[in-house]
Amino acid sequence: MAWGLPKLPGLTFADPTKTQFHIKSTLRYYQGHRFPDTNVRGTGGTGTDVDSNAFALPEDSVNYDPSLTYGRVKQPALPAVVPHFVHYDKRCLNFTAFFKQPVYENPDESYRVRVVNIVYFLEDDSITVIEPRVKNSGIWQGRLVKRAKIPKNDIGDYWHWKDLDNGKDICIYGKVFHTVSCDLFTRVRYLVMIISNVQVI
Repeated sequence: MAWGLPKLPGLTFADPTKTQFHIKSTLRYYQGHRFPDTNVRGTGGTGTDVDSNAFALPEDSVNYDPSLTYGRVKQPALPAVVPHFVHYDKRCLNFTAFFKQPVYENPDESYRVRVVNIVYFLEDDSITVIEPRVKNSGIWQGRLVKRAKIPKNDIGDYWHWKDLDNGKDICIYGKVFHTVSCDLFTRVRYLVMIISNVQVI
């Protein structure tokens, strides 16, 4: 293989008849598409020596990944996923119920009927029981059961909104509450559930 003369002052020779000094494009066009041009040419379209061509040939186009040069194609954004606790935030099922409180050593009454509100929170399936305060009633009123997931039985099940309805007995920590009515939001939710036979969102 002929290596030629080293590029040192006095050993390089310029062609005085050369008038074109443009650099050829490395791409060629075929049917409107660009392809790498493997026909390497020097300045002005002149031929190059064998040693220069060995380093000027492009890499294999089959193994070449364009994303390494131009970046990956941007994919459309995925739809936003709303968490369960965000979707059901501040959405509650409100039932009106009552329970009988036994009264001992009183000849006038044997029990008292106390009206309460059973609030079911859809975001975390927790329940709280609140008795509306009546002024000068002489009875300890207010929040009777703190907000928490209430166990339904001894095998680890908890009360779910599917288990609640009007006219049902709900046992909470040994005390039985009988539901008699509900608010408009709760009524519409259960009505849609019955019509569509699917879980209401």
